Amino acid sequence: MEQKNVRANLMQEVEVFGVPALYTSCRIARETVYPGLHCYELEAEAGRSGSYRLVNEAADFYGTILTPVPLEGTEGAGRKFSSGDLRICPEHESCTPAEFEGKYLSPGNQL
Repeated sequence: MEQKNVRANLMQEVEVFGVPALYTSCRIARETVYPGLHCYELEAEAGRSGSYRLVNEAADFYGTILTPVPLEGTEGAGRKFSSGDLRICPEHESCTPAEFEGKYLSPGNQL
């Protein structure tokens, strides 16, 4: 699967487990992820329609999520993920990781 350079892409601002995040349906090259952002992939669970895990590298890839803080439980087999764990933020436009970084990782900003 082709990997994209995340720095050039607009991504949808979302919340994952209550944490601000960016989502894209593209697999992104890890070396293009901004320092300070944490990269996770959504993996569809085999034989379970609509069931996903948030992992470091997905075999059955569904999407990529970037967060400004590490998410607990994503090590090893990953963290179970359902549609209720993702909230799309309609009040926010899509943004680049640089814009997201400025919003959430600038000095003085607290999550």
